[in-house]
Amino acid sequence: MGILVNLLTQGKKMEVKVEEIMKSPVATCILESDVGKVRDLMRQRGFSAIPIVQIKGEQILIRGIVTNNDLIGAFDDNVPIKQVMTHGVYMVDPEADVQEAAKLMLHHKVHHLLVIKETRIVGMLSSLDFVRMVATAKYTV
Repeated sequence: MGILVNLLTQGKKMEVKVEEIMKSPVATCILESDVGKVRDLMRQRGFSAIPIVQIKGEQILIRGIVTNNDLIGAFDDNVPIKQVMTHGVYMVDPEADVQEAAKLMLHHKVHHLLVIKETRIVGMLSSLDFVRMVATAKYTV
């Protein structure tokens, strides 16, 4: 997916920023959730991934991410989500170029990046967002 994407505006090439194609807002689940709660939320909202957070006082800490692939072998809805989630979460700034984000996804072999501004989750970028960007012909490749 080594895509170089340019937005053509009045003859000028402009880089496409992550914030232009990411999904926002992002729902989260807490670390104490079970598989059933996370699976239900993902199904109801049509999500393919959801961040798992832990609340410590005033802080919200990102602890992992659950994807459809994580849930494939989870047959017991009462299993704690921390037993099936992916602990490594990759993040990108909303102002980052989409090519930079695509390279990060390729390098780490992941389909989702959390979009973080300062310490807040402001969006999520998925490989499907790149497909949607190309398919809608909003941007030229």
